[in-house]
Amino acid sequence: MPSRNIDDLCPAVADRCRRFIDECKRKGIPVIVTSTIRTEAEQCAYYMQGRKDLNTVNKYRREAGLPVITQKENRIITKNRISIHEFECAFDVAVTKAGTVIWEIKADVNGNNIPDYEEIGIIGESLGLRWGGRFTFKDYCHFEYTGNLDIADLKDGDRPS
Repeated sequence: MPSRNIDDLCPAVADRCRRFIDECKRKGIPVIVTSTIRTEAEQCAYYMQGRKDLNTVNKYRREAGLPVITQKENRIITKNRISIHEFECAFDVAVTKAGTVIWEIKADVNGNNIPDYEEIGIIGESLGLRWGGRFTFKDYCHFEYTGNLDIADLKDGDRPS
């Protein structure tokens, strides 16, 4: 299973993640980390979703140690075959209310008339994080920091400082 442990992130990203969570809390938006580092096999299984038949997808998911999904869940959830998550440089979060995850993009848990996922995006960007809400394929829960390193650098073992 993909990790939710902030300590699995490289130190520069873990530090930003902790500051991000603190700032969200200060603004009255409780968040939980739903994903940090993931393996190449996990990312491959996610990439297969919505692109392959259910039996094939679940074969990849089982091989990656992920639970099987239903036909209804077999939809595209990522545009990337390789993810920054694989290199300890990304994390995903979810807004919560009274301990329940809120996936509604326009939710306003803190009642300030700014959608919470938009507000956490702004918070993340203020900390130097790249927010998935700005991607072409919107990923409002995703934040990453590479310190201007590209995939080739990350594959070579370089990490942001």
